[in-house]
Amino acid sequence: MEILMYTVGKHHKDMLAGVSSIFVSPWLTSYIQKKHWQFERAKHKDRFPTDFRLSSLVLLPGQKSITNVHTIYAPMIWADRHWVGLAINLPRRLVEVLDPLPELNNDRKVKRFLDPVLKMLPFVINKIAFPPLSQFTGDSPFTWSRKHALTKNSHTGDCGPVSIKFIEMHALGDPAPHMSGITDTLVDQLRKQYALDIYKSIILPTYPTAQPGSPA
Repeated sequence: MEILMYTVGKHHKDMLAGVSSIFVSPWLTSYIQKKHWQFERAKHKDRFPTDFRLSSLVLLPGQKSITNVHTIYAPMIWADRHWVGLAINLPRRLVEVLDPLPELNNDRKVKRFLDPVLKMLPFVINKIAFPPLSQFTGDSPFTWSRKHALTKNSHTGDCGPVSIKFIEMHALGDPAPHMSGITDTLVDQLRKQYALDIYKSIILPTYPTAQPGSPA
């Protein structure tokens, strides 16, 4: 998922910059999940220390302020077995859930899974923002909602790539076949395409380029 998110983010780099959005690795949500218990016990949450890597992770290339970011797209794993996509709309303080199998968890469970992100994100953003952003101070958490009319994918092992495909399509404005029209056949095809994209963008560039006159 780390490699796949990097690959699709690189592929859509120009488009994302144009709409002030960014694709981030699952490290963001994983970090928040791991630190949440410490955060909950902190007396002064505005002083809670954060990892320096967060700044480079959630800022647009070449930018130093998060005020230029509109939407952060991130994958998140629930209970170490189910991947979903998150579309984090900063101006609206809203986390939209792109879930390939919504029947797996009811709203109560979803809220519990999202709590670390909803509660910590305002403090994390304000910590790395310069100058500080007044809308991300205080104890008011983000809100959340499910994105409806999505394809339901029940194939074991497909939730990861399907979640990332949802993220791509959401960022692109949900073009045809739309998030509601992804069939099992299309899922098989997108897995192959993702593997090919990873090979082209990460593996192939590591091979030395043949020089003129050198043996093939």
